[in-house]
Amino acid sequence: MCMERPERFPVMCQMANGHTIINTGVDPIDYFLDGALWADCLIRMRSLYDFDGVLCHKPGRVHGLMAQVERMDRDAESPTLYLQDGARIECTRDDDAYYKATDEFTWPDIEELDLDNLLSWAPESYKAFQASKATLPIDDPDSFEEHVFDTLDLVIAALGDDYSVHGEVRAPFDHFLNILGMENGLMYLLTHAEKCAEVLDVTAGWSVALAVAQVRRGAEAIKISSPFAGNAFLSREMYCDFIQPYEARIAAAVKAEGAAVYTHTCGAIGDRLDLLCGAGVTGIECLDPPPLGDVDINEAVEKLRDKIFIKGNVDPVNTLLRGDSGKIEDDIGKILAAAEKMKGFILSSACSVAPPTPPDNLKRMVELCRKFKP
Repeated sequence: MCMERPERFPVMCQMANGHTIINTGVDPIDYFLDGALWADCLIRMRSLYDFDGVLCHKPGRVHGLMAQVERMDRDAESPTLYLQDGARIECTRDDDAYYKATDEFTWPDIEELDLDNLLSWAPESYKAFQASKATLPIDDPDSFEEHVFDTLDLVIAALGDDYSVHGEVRAPFDHFLNILGMENGLMYLLTHAEKCAEVLDVTAGWSVALAVAQVRRGAEAIKISSPFAGNAFLSREMYCDFIQPYEARIAAAVKAEGAAVYTHTCGAIGDRLDLLCGAGVTGIECLDPPPLGDVDINEAVEKLRDKIFIKGNVDPVNTLLRGDSGKIEDDIGKILAAAEKMKGFILSSACSVAPPTPPDNLKRMVELCRKFKP
């Protein structure tokens, strides 16, 4: 991440929650509720694959959520928390947890949003679920309660001296879509651009505060989770208006604290690598290859080397999930050969490791990386 040539390429991947649940055998409800258990799972998964780092893709679990739980069903096909307002949270056995709203749930009108309290319209259960995804309406790094960082603190205490521990924040646009809804939010970009910018200005403050707070607690890098900023969602022009200025604020704040910062954008981003760089981040993650995305690693290296580091770009579906040993060997070899031209490269799955991915496939990827000498 410092743009220096290492003795060997580091390797680490983000685990889909379902992959971690499957391979640790933990109860999905406990995994969703217990920050210490989650920390233990992250530590176990790092050991399983001998990764050089760990991503804490949320700093901790939500305290007080059980006060909203009327009952739970651990034996259901998807273990479920039934909440007092009629909503429920399905804690799947092989995927993320999902919020299931009541029939009365409605998204807010953007004109009626209170910029001083963007979640004032939301049911308490929805606020709590979004907090579990790190949508925390706090814009001061010193104003978070200590428990917010339960998982991050435990992972850093256990591994921080020997491994790189990364934190994560939602991109401002990610917060925006979770306040207004996916369909409505995208439409408002066309019909209420000025109001959208006002909302994004607020949510950028949330992301900056959480990023800085995690760095001050010992995170060596911050990942900006920006999954909905590829060209399947936004044009280059819209990227410049609604993504780049706000993610640039996060990048500047993290770098001012002395840490690395990288953007994670899924899918097709080949037409906007320059714009991602223009936000001032120190790295880019994903760079999904075809057919998941449109990034050729050789072309990306030519565009990005000596500018920022790359974390990627192993196809998590066709190589790691479905690939046999020969496919894995061939694909990893090509990626590492291209990366040899770079000073800053971390071998990783492009996006998260899919839940049913065979562990032996990841172990083979790590083994190939260990044998390769840049």
